[in-house]
Amino acid sequence: MDPQLQQRLMLFAGFIPGGISFALLLTAWYLRALSASKTDLDQSEEPRPASQGPRWLLPVMLAMGVAGADYAINDRFMLWPDSNSNRFTHAAVLLALAAVIEGIVKLPLLLAFSIRFVAYAGVFWMLSEGYTQTVLGGSANLVAYTLFAAICASLIATAADRTAQHNNHERGLGWVDAASWILVLAAVMPVFKENQFALGAMFPAGLISVLTSTLIVGLIFRSLSIARGGITFIVGFFLMLLTGSIVQSGVLNLPSVLLAASLPLVMLVPLRSHSGLRRLLVRVVLIALVGASASLTIFAPNLSFWPGSSDSNEQQPADDASIVDYYNNLE
Repeated sequence: MDPQLQQRLMLFAGFIPGGISFALLLTAWYLRALSASKTDLDQSEEPRPASQGPRWLLPVMLAMGVAGADYAINDRFMLWPDSNSNRFTHAAVLLALAAVIEGIVKLPLLLAFSIRFVAYAGVFWMLSEGYTQTVLGGSANLVAYTLFAAICASLIATAADRTAQHNNHERGLGWVDAASWILVLAAVMPVFKENQFALGAMFPAGLISVLTSTLIVGLIFRSLSIARGGITFIVGFFLMLLTGSIVQSGVLNLPSVLLAASLPLVMLVPLRSHSGLRRLLVRVVLIALVGASASLTIFAPNLSFWPGSSDSNEQQPADDASIVDYYNNLE
């Protein structure tokens, strides 16, 4: 990576969004804790219930992380670019709008699913409509792929969000979810890099910086949760990366990309342990296994002892020549 680009990523996708997120999340959840303490001390007959916290703030910070990475890569913002590869910030804003609605109002399951579906469909269309006649093979396929991507992403986000809400309500383990998603994002970066999709290896840095601040604040205020907004945004961000990888880089390493796409499913595995550290350890092992499998499909063919590698193919003509000489000697 170019040293100048690396420095820009560290600044605009790392320190700046991470620092702003830490300051705002810490302040917002401190005010929430202060309000809850005053509610508990209220001596009235019908005390006002404490709010569920500023859930709407995290999606805004995550969108800022994506925008910071976009600015670090392109050195500018465009209102509505013609190139699909320059629409990541626009897709992030759409995801943030849907996630903010979830954070402000506790929606029924069907309505929350519908909002996610519309947002994910819009994200896929933004990043793929320019490849309708080339990669996707026509308008009918664009519609079919959009519906498929939106339904799959909505199902994963809904299940992961309900799991996170249950964990936070029962045991206050929002920091475990934040740490797990950091590891998932870190695991997909080398896969997209080797799949010749450089943007997929750089954009996650913005989310990782924000989620790191969320992890620290979550250790201070155990009521913090990335459910009701945060998970909706992160799953949508995964859809952004997968869409960009397929339409821009092709399917040269499709097995590795599909394995990387299955990493969010780790968050759906039920864990019965009451210990946050044990839950995190189990997820670390699962993420390591899936991530290593995705990387193996890319790097293994370059090893000399791997079946079908380039080195083994180079040895094949010599083997064939020796067999021909053997049969010639028999004659």
